[in-house]
Amino acid sequence: MKIELKNIYYAEFASFETSCYKATIYIDGKKVGTVNNDGQGGTDNVQPWAVAQQIDAYAATLPVIVCSFNDPETGKPAEMAQNHETIFGELLTDWLHAKDLKRAMAKRILFTGADGKIRETVSLKADQLQLQLARNNLREALKATAILNLMPFDQALKTYKQGATA
Repeated sequence: MKIELKNIYYAEFASFETSCYKATIYIDGKKVGTVNNDGQGGTDNVQPWAVAQQIDAYAATLPVIVCSFNDPETGKPAEMAQNHETIFGELLTDWLHAKDLKRAMAKRILFTGADGKIRETVSLKADQLQLQLARNNLREALKATAILNLMPFDQALKTYKQGATA
């Protein structure tokens, strides 16, 4: 099952305890409903509810999410079953990362250092950016292991997300 969120509207200013957003839900390329959250800590509102139930049934077949914190009873990393909210949350996070990456790459060279962390140059004008990206020795000059601006976008996004947590 391919689940997508399209027509996303995200309101950072209204996101307090949860993300304030609304979006159209697509399953396997077909528009099936909408989702929204008011950003006040409540659950996602899915219309029609049958779509949430369909996604929950699919999510039950997915592996659990291993959390970054330990379960106080076991001392091991906590685990959480997936559902429509975890799936929508991940899709929204990916959309926000993609939006940030596009904005950053429009004015800066983004690259990874030897430690895997994402680094960026100062802001450049479009013509300067293109000139720098065309340099043969750019990787060496920046001491970069990878230059995100020169990668296919999907690969750059994956590297960006990994580097953000490095």
